[in-house]
Amino acid sequence: MDPALQLLQQGLEAVRAVDTTILTATELGSGLLGLQKIIDGLNVEHAKLMTEADKAGVHAGSGHRNIASWLAANGNTSYVRAKKQHQLGDAMNKSPELEDAVSNGTLSPDTASELLPTLGSDHSGDIGELIEACAGASPAEAKAAGEKFQELNKPVGETDREREARKRARRGLRFNDLGDGMTAINGLLTSPDARTVQDSLAAIIRLWNDVNDPRTHEQKLADALVQLCNAYNSGEVTGGREAPTVMIVINIGDLEGSGVGYNTHGEIVPAEIVRRMVPNANLARIISNGSEILDLGRTARLASPAQYRAIIARDGGYCRTPGCCMPATWCEIDHVQEWDAQSGNTDLDWLILLCRHHHHMRHLPGVELHGDANNLSITLPNGNTIAMPPKRHGHPGATSTTNQPDTTNQPGTTNQPGAQPGAPPGQRSAA
Repeated sequence: MDPALQLLQQGLEAVRAVDTTILTATELGSGLLGLQKIIDGLNVEHAKLMTEADKAGVHAGSGHRNIASWLAANGNTSYVRAKKQHQLGDAMNKSPELEDAVSNGTLSPDTASELLPTLGSDHSGDIGELIEACAGASPAEAKAAGEKFQELNKPVGETDREREARKRARRGLRFNDLGDGMTAINGLLTSPDARTVQDSLAAIIRLWNDVNDPRTHEQKLADALVQLCNAYNSGEVTGGREAPTVMIVINIGDLEGSGVGYNTHGEIVPAEIVRRMVPNANLARIISNGSEILDLGRTARLASPAQYRAIIARDGGYCRTPGCCMPATWCEIDHVQEWDAQSGNTDLDWLILLCRHHHHMRHLPGVELHGDANNLSITLPNGNTIAMPPKRHGHPGATSTTNQPDTTNQPGTTNQPGAQPGAPPGQRSAA
């Protein structure tokens, strides 16, 4: 192994020795793509090696609970990144189709990583067909394809309720005293429960806004968990309004049947789980016209809480810019018609989700928006015009149902977020 690593180090030194300031644009582009291909290849081999190291028990006796924790501590990397590499290596070890696709470059490591939740899920489909369909796909496209695959290939022989009950039965926490003053906490939660915990801890982390804070994100999560438990023990947490908001967008027909909803992170939430959440949730029937609550006109500059929920439902929970995967929680509400004392209505049809970067870009000289929020496009300074349809179904890769004929206020029709072409009028609900 050492000779191979020495050769890699020599290659790295050769790349470092290149004077990039004298390269042409063509040479820079070619070098960038070539280096990316090599990095992807190294990531694949790194993931495979990590799986073999796990089998060999490299971390045994080190005090680390798994190989990812060992690598994070000894390799100066984050636990999240190390765990992702281990999951990729383990998935390739279990799926020859995935290993072939990643090894030959059909799938990039990042794209393959977005398929891991689907590979580990319960389904009745052919995983080889999914991998083949994702050839050349971006990570966001692969994530969307994986979610659709799970939706279309539910396990055979059990109902939605039985499946969700079986998953929930696996939940649990384990505390393992390592004997050195440290305790390892291992656990398993359903995805909606895990998101609730994550959102709660993230809310606490946001209170620590010291730019000089030396803690890692993982250390902040650990401190936030202890902070939350201390608050409960001291009687400061009484329940009620402290509960985090988990928004789920689902068609009313799917809610009553066996369909799925999507949270603002684009994750699938089966209707069975949504129905269990409904009794303790605030439901909002969201319609884009004919509602005084959602259409504030000139009465306010900022979007109301009700409008914010409706915009998330319509825009799919992501920045409207094509290819941008920034979730709604990190986005800002922008007026399509710039708001001032004379113009720019604060109405749902004139408000969109934009991440901070694309919000700034939208106000650059030479940039112009066309249409309203339901049929939007943007012209860039170079003259290119790009469509910016809502990202339906809560993930960036979903097929948009925009650019349909405008039926607003026509008899017998309802213009509403989430409506499918040709579908009867209904509504989406936010829980």
